[in-house]
Amino acid sequence: MWFEMRKENLSFLERAPVVHVAEAEVPAARVVVFTALVEPASWKHWFPNVRDVSYATPAPHGVGTVREANFSGTHWIEEMIAWDEPARWAWTVTRASVPFAKAQVESFELTDVAGGTRVRWTLALEPRLLARVGSSLAARTIPRLFRRAMENLGAYLNRVPAGALPPGGR
Repeated sequence: MWFEMRKENLSFLERAPVVHVAEAEVPAARVVVFTALVEPASWKHWFPNVRDVSYATPAPHGVGTVREANFSGTHWIEEMIAWDEPARWAWTVTRASVPFAKAQVESFELTDVAGGTRVRWTLALEPRLLARVGSSLAARTIPRLFRRAMENLGAYLNRVPAGALPPGGR
């Protein structure tokens, strides 16, 4: 069963009732980190509990592209609302297999730092009851999960031969 969610734009990051922000550094160039983020096949190698991620629309990919994701058995349909290589990538969730939120936007912002890239991830949502019940737990676990994912991403990028990732998931 699918639960429809309200499409939002980037301004939702500023006006959402619940916003979680986490930052971490990845020891790789910004363009390499961006390429790994937008490449669906890479996610299962570094993001915890990913079962499958794929684009549902044909290349070239960019704003308007639809992505399907399966995290721990929860399915999400996402539409890209920002694709500014290598600085920002964001989506709005349009449907989910659990009644988690009425609206949700996620954004990755990448900036150069000495020795790599700072990744700032923002999760903005208008929660339904299910998410409101677990909000205090989420506030504690989301930053930890994100840091672990970025550590895993750094390790993954260290293992992948240079040029092995497709250019920007396109």
